[in-house]
Amino acid sequence: MYNVLYGTQGVIQTDTWDRLPGSYHGSGCTLASAIAASLAFGNELPRAVKDGQDFAYETLKAAFRPGMGQYIPDRFFWAQETPVQGSS
Repeated sequence: MYNVLYGTQGVIQTDTWDRLPGSYHGSGCTLASAIAASLAFGNELPRAVKDGQDFAYETLKAAFRPGMGQYIPDRFFWAQETPVQGSS
């Protein structure tokens, strides 16, 4: 996957990561919230976007599927000592 951050002068940064299998619900709002939180901590936009992408990716790696629908990002992945059974 590629994510390109553009500014008024063109490309600011390009980030890549492996595509995770599955279908997820809540990945966009997780990313947006993580970027906003990083900005609130005083980080510059490029750093905030990178931090947000890293956080969102980790939540998707730890996602869980509560039923037969889409996987849900585990936003508390960092607080778990052992993976939740049934997580991907």
